Amino acid sequence: MTRILLLSASSLALLAAAPLAVAPVHAQTSLDSPSILTATPTPLAPSPSDGWWSGQPKENKLLYTNLAAAALIGIWGFIEWDYGSGGWNEADEGWFERDSKYGGADKVGHFWSTYAFADALTGLYKSWGYDSAKANTYAALSAWAVQLAMELGDATSESQGFSSEDLIMNTVGALTSVVMEHVPELDRKIDFRVEYVFDSAVNGIFDDYSNHYYSVVLKLDGFDVFHDNFMKFVEFHAGYYSRGYGEDDEEDTRSTYAGIGFNFSRLLMDNGWEKTGKTLEYLQLPYTVPKVSHDLD
Repeated sequence: MTRILLLSASSLALLAAAPLAVAPVHAQTSLDSPSILTATPTPLAPSPSDGWWSGQPKENKLLYTNLAAAALIGIWGFIEWDYGSGGWNEADEGWFERDSKYGGADKVGHFWSTYAFADALTGLYKSWGYDSAKANTYAALSAWAVQLAMELGDATSESQGFSSEDLIMNTVGALTSVVMEHVPELDRKIDFRVEYVFDSAVNGIFDDYSNHYYSVVLKLDGFDVFHDNFMKFVEFHAGYYSRGYGEDDEEDTRSTYAGIGFNFSRLLMDNGWEKTGKTLEYLQLPYTVPKVSHDLD
């Protein structure tokens, strides 16, 4: 579970810190105009006082960033995940069955974390001077490679094990980032989010599945007809969650849900809080979506 924690934390930090190439979407009213979501910022020429990193070409920055991520995974894995404690070890975790490891919530978590990490790296790589297409391609490959490195490390751990199911969901997450980058009209309308609540004892914010909701969100803001009225703040949620897995005193349950929410991301972007608004395209504020759930068990 803590494998997702490390990547999720990195994704959110990059989303909050990376320069944005995204202006408020409501200003885009023509489907024929170039999408603001694919705009590439012009990198500033480094000055002698900027330091060693700023003077590096973008290719070196990309290489060093990926090598640093691989090194961090290896070091952390040896310390926390028992890397090297055994030979090749495979984990049969299942998918969304009731008797799977976390009822499938971890699989959605792998999808979301890889998708969010790829999107975050896309913004970072654009700020280094890569055009939109190359930035997103390299970012998706980087995010997928980081997850693959974790899985390969897990294969050497007696307590973890290589999960082909996780690898598949990581791949879907990376490919989804590519699709959203290349189809900006779809990206305007759809978000993939995780909501953290505090209904159970917290056992690690990012990997405590009994406190997670994962959702796909349809935003009316993405439709030009709603740009000039209050309906642009309306969004529809459909999601999945599991409860009780790993909790001795709770029954294992899996549920789907639907809900209607308020587009806080658009509200913040309209008022100049672009970075915070962008982050809320991936995170749902706790307890802000009334839900109607369906128990699958």
